[in-house]
Amino acid sequence: MIIAKQKRRENIAEYVLYMWQLEDLIRAYNFDIDAMTQGFSLSPLELPKVKQWYRDMADAMKAEGIHKKGHLMQLKELVQDLSTLNIKLLQNPKETKYKELFTAAMPHITEIINHSDDFVRNEIDACFTGLYGVMLLRMQKKEISEGTQQAVKTFSNLLAALSVRFRQYENGELDIDLNTNENTETI
Repeated sequence: MIIAKQKRRENIAEYVLYMWQLEDLIRAYNFDIDAMTQGFSLSPLELPKVKQWYRDMADAMKAEGIHKKGHLMQLKELVQDLSTLNIKLLQNPKETKYKELFTAAMPHITEIINHSDDFVRNEIDACFTGLYGVMLLRMQKKEISEGTQQAVKTFSNLLAALSVRFRQYENGELDIDLNTNENTETI
């Protein structure tokens, strides 16, 4: 809860990846929040709040039917907002550096999309999926090829730039409307 709130404020891409990891952690503990939080070293005042936050997340996962896989609707919507912002930035002639980052990532994005069995919804979702997959491989101490490392670097660079722009958007420093009726699907 505490880390999630901090990541949400500071870096939206890290927040999404962190929340995906928490979804998998809750699944790994078979939705047993007491077992999951057993080793937490929090104050007696904080621990019940944190447990309730995890319980609420677990309840939402159950309610949305994502017991075995998938992501919470709020996270899907957030990734869609990031995708919409991505498209708006790509349409902006002043965003040359961002366009370069996107162009560098696009071959790797295409590869993820082609191997996703329609699970990946857009280019930004592909970047998150690639990064999360590599994170899981690292946790399993599996070898990661040079090509995959290169792909991950392009995803990281793109999502870092997008996260900065998203924070600017949320702070009212970026003149973009994410709620227009324009078609923002790109794949």
